[in-house]
Amino acid sequence: SAVVLTHEAAKAAGLPLDFVKYNVNVDTANGRAQAAAVTLDRITVGGIVERSVPALIAPPGQLKVSLLGMTFLSRVKWTHDRGRLVLEQ
Repeated sequence: SAVVLTHEAAKAAGLPLDFVKYNVNVDTANGRAQAAAVTLDRITVGGIVERSVPALIAPPGQLKVSLLGMTFLSRVKWTHDRGRLVLEQ
């Protein structure tokens, strides 16, 4: 899965939403939808910084929270420990 930003999170991050095209088909728990493909300059989680991360932007009202997907997680070491996701550079 990909990093997916809510429309509101993308706006708060300063992404140019006037120019995005919602033309990527995605399969969700609620069925098919469309999203906009972007490349994020960087994502910072704690002290971990990853650059040029492919991501999607959901249209307004389509997603309640942003998703930290494999386009970020595949770049870091991660483990699951007692109900917690542990990330390492």
